[in-house]
Amino acid sequence: MIQSPRLKIIPCDDTIFEAFKMGDNVLARVIGANVPKKWTGFRNAFAPAYLRWLEHPPLRDWWMHLLIYVPDNLLIGSCGYKGEPDENGTVEIGYEIKESFRGKGLATEAAIALSRNALAAKEVRQVIAHTVPYENPSAAVLRKAGFEKESEVADETEGLMWRWRLTN
Repeated sequence: MIQSPRLKIIPCDDTIFEAFKMGDNVLARVIGANVPKKWTGFRNAFAPAYLRWLEHPPLRDWWMHLLIYVPDNLLIGSCGYKGEPDENGTVEIGYEIKESFRGKGLATEAAIALSRNALAAKEVRQVIAHTVPYENPSAAVLRKAGFEKESEVADETEGLMWRWRLTN
């Protein structure tokens, strides 16, 4: 688990993925936190992630995490890494915050915590993230977390994106 001042960031394991499939009430019991309706905008992303995760155990440290807002003991989103570090020591982060909790610095807090956790691993030299190619709240989050806009890149599924980078 990764801790930050207001967040518990819980890595998903077999038990959590199974609970997720069984519904929010079961998930709430397993993670010991309240689970609101519509806590994620990426519900469909969990099933393929789970299958990939089972096929490649090293991904277990570099995949999906749940964000618990400690003051309310409430699940407010997900975050994590988009795979294990590559041969250059690069790992990518992603995050989402429930809409009613946006604008409170929680995405920045999650990005900082994920990045620090990654950079503490000996195999990681840099953390990257991608956003849409114009100023938006995610770009502001990454700037506040210490990332620098590196370049524009073409993504096969998303199209043109901004690539952000943070190094030790």
